[in-house]
Amino acid sequence: MATKTIGEFQVGDRITGTFAARDKSLASFKSKPGQYLSLTLGDASGEIPARMWDNAEDAAALFGAGDAVTVRGVVEEYKGQKQLVIERLKRAEADEIARSELMRKSTRDIGDLRARALEIADSVREPHLRALLEQFFGDEEFVECFARAPGARSLHHSHLGGLIEHTVGVIEVLETVARVHPELDRDLLMAGALLHDIGKVAELECSATIEYTDQGRLVGHTVLTDRMVNQAIGNIEAFPQELADRLTHLLLSHHGQREYGAPVLPMTAEACALHYADNLDAHVQYFIQVISDGTAAGNQWSDFQRLFDRYIFVGARGNAPGGRLEPPAPAEGAQSDDHEPDADSPGNLFDQ
Repeated sequence: MATKTIGEFQVGDRITGTFAARDKSLASFKSKPGQYLSLTLGDASGEIPARMWDNAEDAAALFGAGDAVTVRGVVEEYKGQKQLVIERLKRAEADEIARSELMRKSTRDIGDLRARALEIADSVREPHLRALLEQFFGDEEFVECFARAPGARSLHHSHLGGLIEHTVGVIEVLETVARVHPELDRDLLMAGALLHDIGKVAELECSATIEYTDQGRLVGHTVLTDRMVNQAIGNIEAFPQELADRLTHLLLSHHGQREYGAPVLPMTAEACALHYADNLDAHVQYFIQVISDGTAAGNQWSDFQRLFDRYIFVGARGNAPGGRLEPPAPAEGAQSDDHEPDADSPGNLFDQ
């Protein structure tokens, strides 16, 4: 592993270490023939853009996006941002890879989050919903998997433990909503909160990075969740059909809009509440992560966030050299040879 984490990099540092290659592409030079290698390297502390100018094609053939790579290079500054200029690169050997050091982890105590999720499952009084939750949260193997799973591939809660962190966040929002609006069916709300993203345990996998499984790409977590829940409902004798339909509706509609992957739009008060709680927790955590990354880089403003069509204010400038005091102009098309344009951000925060 590297002697420094990415979060500790300073301009001028010479770095040798193993990192996750979270994306990878070859881009053509604008002013001369040939290509350079553009990638994002990551570890548990954060990410840094990286470029390799020489022998790029040969280096790119050695690894794929999602692999761990061992690199040697120097940290430079480009347009107020740190980037690693790679001199040598190879795919990491198995004994050089420690997943826990290459991937972000939840800053929350996973034991506390797990205890809170189990407490809420145990608080549900409706007997059929309680029996349904017991099939998942009474299964130690499932709970272990659920507690370490990421909440998304990128963007919100995209770290180990992100799924249970997001689930508990949604629960806490809905607990408040249920107190303000006691007419809501709290048991149904809590069941929906606990189950709404369980398909992500099959949709995503972790090695050096978070990636979609084949099933995750082909089917998606909303459908996987529906399959898992309705299979479990089938194991419960005399589960009321109307209750099953209302719960299924919550799970299928929680993305809120069809263009964001919801097969149906929210049509009950509980479904409306779950959608907005899910959206709120996802968006706030995304902002917090952007602010955290900007603070580590010593910037007062984030990069342009195309997902929200805005910059995000980080706050007082940190001590890192090269920090940005004002927002830069958003990228428009190709930039210079050593900095490729940002990829368009997707519009759906929930699936990324």
